[in-house]
Amino acid sequence: MKILITGGFGFLGFQLANVLKDLEFNVTLIDIKPINGFDNDFKNLLESDYISYKVIDLLDQKGLDSLSKDYDYIFHFAAILGVDNVINNPNKVLSKNILMLNNIINYINQFDKKPTLFFASTSEVYAGTLFNYQLQFPTPENSLLILPDLKSPRTSYMLSKIYGEAMCLASNFQSIILRPHNLFGPRMGMKHVIPQLIKKIQSTKKGGSLGVYSPTHQRTFCFIKDAVEQIKMILIKNCLNDSEIFNLGTQKPEIRMIDLAKKIIKITGREDIRVIKLEDTIGSPIRRCPNTSKLDTLTELKERTDLDIALAETYQWYIKHKKEYLE
Repeated sequence: MKILITGGFGFLGFQLANVLKDLEFNVTLIDIKPINGFDNDFKNLLESDYISYKVIDLLDQKGLDSLSKDYDYIFHFAAILGVDNVINNPNKVLSKNILMLNNIINYINQFDKKPTLFFASTSEVYAGTLFNYQLQFPTPENSLLILPDLKSPRTSYMLSKIYGEAMCLASNFQSIILRPHNLFGPRMGMKHVIPQLIKKIQSTKKGGSLGVYSPTHQRTFCFIKDAVEQIKMILIKNCLNDSEIFNLGTQKPEIRMIDLAKKIIKITGREDIRVIKLEDTIGSPIRRCPNTSKLDTLTELKERTDLDIALAETYQWYIKHKKEYLE
């Protein structure tokens, strides 16, 4: 089986490639990260005979056209994201995400035998429905999608993904749309709440305090190993005959942000730290909990990694890479 992953240097692309190489699938990773910027984990991944890497800018159609036209599956994980981009340059987020996907679709249309496209959308597509008090919990994939204020910069990323979903579903090949919900784990960078809390705890003096924003907001957190396992099972089962949309995450347990902080404090052995409630972050959803029964049934996933175990494994990875991430 031959597979292409865009955004291959990123969190989800890297983790998926690690699993697929063990199945002896031939995986090509593409990203804009130069070779001299690789971390040791990524270098180790590239030692596999089943993994190759190409530096390609998805904004340039010529880069994609230079690739072979015989992939069985294409995972499009690359995107312009991040709070700084969304707030300071929403037009860049919206226009470039659409352009990258459009180039992927144009590339696929050159194939004699069309591959299946996996498109990484976002849980943010439900944000407008939540703000209008019409969102069901746990949230199923067929929920009505309501647009929030289009003047808000935060809308740009979500809107690029909603439009991206529509582009995929309107194409003449099979598309599997994944809506990730709070995936976490080793090597996820520092923009997620869990590594941010780990870093804050590490830098807090003995007997000090830790402020937690949006303390009563609730989330479910899905360990990356569980998410990747489900994606793997979609490939192995190969039982989908049409395009589908799946929530990718976990339905339970739901946890308040303040309780998440306390849990990580306990795992890190820093119970000398006091937790202080801070204000709610503007635009932060009060609750995010996906209904995952559709994908769980397909992949026959019955149990997920215990949250405490997953947080401990993530913490240990960041401690091992303390110099790069925590100092």
